[in-house]
Amino acid sequence: MHTEKIKEINGKQLYDSFMSGAHRIFENQRLLNKINVFPVADADTGTNLASTMRSIIQSSQPHQNLKISAVSIADAALTGARGNSGIIFAQFLYGFSNELKAKEAITVEDFAESMRSAVNYAYDAIANPVEGTILSVIKDWADHLCQVKENWDDFKLALVEAFDKASESLKETSVKMKELTKTDVVDAGAKGFVVFL
Repeated sequence: MHTEKIKEINGKQLYDSFMSGAHRIFENQRLLNKINVFPVADADTGTNLASTMRSIIQSSQPHQNLKISAVSIADAALTGARGNSGIIFAQFLYGFSNELKAKEAITVEDFAESMRSAVNYAYDAIANPVEGTILSVIKDWADHLCQVKENWDDFKLALVEAFDKASESLKETSVKMKELTKTDVVDAGAKGFVVFL
């Protein structure tokens, strides 16, 4: 069966994909709370990410223009961000929206470049960034997306390949931080990012 390539996405498609990712966070909220160990084992990562997603669903508005949709999503995420993972994720979205050119739609190449630029915003979101967390997975995902951007002119294929890299990076969180090695779990915030993808 042949499926049509998605060479560009517009603001409405971006919005719809974010709504889908937000619902996956809700579905996994309890699991994310259960595996929450770092920085404090307070079982709230799922709740915090769900708060960020709830704000996106309730406050953002879809628009055909990609930049307008991205700004609306980022503003809503910043308003509802809770906890380290929520704040990091919201700042990443803000960075993405800030780095986008004012366009109706975006190609895989431009999307990848904007996402990679947004990584710096995520790292700047907290005073002491720690590797082996959501930050590492976001960075590895965005870097890989940039590495494969010229191989694919289809969003579906590029995102599947980048998702595989994010999943690998997620597994590595359990050995990068001693808090996670002791409990044999992956980082909850990083897991949330992969679930969202």
